[in-house]
Amino acid sequence: MAKRIFNLASNKKFIQGRKTKNVIGAILYIVCRIQKTGHLLIDFSDILQVNLYVLGSIYLKLIKILQLNIPLIDPSLYIHRFCAKLEFGEKSKLVENTSLK
Repeated sequence: MAKRIFNLASNKKFIQGRKTKNVIGAILYIVCRIQKTGHLLIDFSDILQVNLYVLGSIYLKLIKILQLNIPLIDPSLYIHRFCAKLEFGEKSKLVENTSLK
């Protein structure tokens, strides 16, 4: 799916003048959003060592140019992740279940 989006972007001359790694990062985030995985744009920003706003700008321009309908994020995808980072210890499962309700 990412390769297909990259080819579409390339055909629309979107790649020219932008760093390829930034465009690829935005494309991978689009794929994650479409497949409803629990990844955030900031994850890609951290891995690529790119400014979040630069990556976000590319993401927004890309979905506009390619006219992609990106589904909304279900916040429940992130509950486990944030509970683990907040280190609730033994009560982590209880906090997760309460949050899901």
